Amino acid sequence: MFSRNYYPRFRGWWIVGASFLALYLNGSSTSYLMGVLILPMETDLGWSRATLLGALTVSTFVTAGAGMLMGPFYDKHGARVGMTLSALISGIVLLLLPHVTTVWQYYLLLGIGMGVARSGLENIGPRTAIANWFVRRRAAAFAWYSGGRAVFGVTAVAPFAYLVSQTSWRSGWTVIGALELAVLMPMIWLVVRRRPEDLGQLPDGDTPRPHTPATLLAEPEWTRKQAMRTKAFWFMVLGFAFVGFPTSGMIANMLPYFSDEGLSLEAASVAFSVFAFGALMGRPIWGLVSTRLGIHPALTLYAVVYGLAIASMVLAFNSFSLFIAAFFVGVPTGGAAQLQAQAWPDFFGRRSVGAITGISTLIIMPSIAIGPLLAAVAFDLMGSYNFIFLAYAAGAMVSSVFFYLAKRPSPSPSVTSTFG
Repeated sequence: MFSRNYYPRFRGWWIVGASFLALYLNGSSTSYLMGVLILPMETDLGWSRATLLGALTVSTFVTAGAGMLMGPFYDKHGARVGMTLSALISGIVLLLLPHVTTVWQYYLLLGIGMGVARSGLENIGPRTAIANWFVRRRAAAFAWYSGGRAVFGVTAVAPFAYLVSQTSWRSGWTVIGALELAVLMPMIWLVVRRRPEDLGQLPDGDTPRPHTPATLLAEPEWTRKQAMRTKAFWFMVLGFAFVGFPTSGMIANMLPYFSDEGLSLEAASVAFSVFAFGALMGRPIWGLVSTRLGIHPALTLYAVVYGLAIASMVLAFNSFSLFIAAFFVGVPTGGAAQLQAQAWPDFFGRRSVGAITGISTLIIMPSIAIGPLLAAVAFDLMGSYNFIFLAYAAGAMVSSVFFYLAKRPSPSPSVTSTFG
């Protein structure tokens, strides 16, 4: 069905498409889809909301650990095998979830099984693949890939909510699992390859021009150990850690926050959709910013904008201003995954991007994992989200300082060259 000639000469954009689909299906299963299923699961199974969401925290930590272990494998062998196996594991997990009857089964599947799969489908796998296929157009490639989850939030939440209302929460897991096995897994196997050089190509689809002056694209070749000895690595880790608290904590608690601010459930749902639309728009915006300014200024600006946007939502004085603020909080939220994915290869090159991304994710992931819990605890103690959201805004501002200090290390240990 698919011959080698079926693809355009440069298959990098097909790899971006497969990565987008991975985030659309698998990324949504632990975010937007979980938001649709949590209440019917709570009612049907009789488990507390903390029990149900606790599996996501376990999953986040497992993802970080798996990413650190698998990063070097992706660097050496490419992402094809790892992403395909991850789609297989995730599809089986999702098909088994409707049949759980005990908490330990649920945590084994969603916490551990999905945690392993997320590393290959949402984090190390696609980030390593895209970083190796793109250099000059890396920002655009990561912008398209990182939009998968937000596109699901805009296009599929309502259909899945209707499906669940007409059947049960089990249908939601079943449909996503079937799509991963029937569509995502074969697409990854057919499309993903390690590097364009393995197929006699160059990054970005560029071709050498033997009779005209070539444009030299030089990339550093840092190993994981070499990168971890630089100040830039640790400043970026600290920046992503501080900004990770609101990135996860606000999404999980945003709809309850809107309700506490006086919006009806219907209006709060619309405001949440406005936030999701802002997150979707954030991808091309931050892709353009990082292309025009470079990744280092883009990270600093992103953190400042994020802090101001969060503060504006807390200070919103009526429903209209709350809707506007929700959109503007969404815009930097949408750039979080893209900029983080782009930063490591832009700073340290393609050679060890899987290993560097894996170790950085392990260090950053705790802040992402406990972000929702911090907001929930703050609300239980104070009866309001305002204090913790303002703390999130301050944390984003602090992260802007770390990003500013994370100057690109020079000189690099070695440099590779490709011709476009």
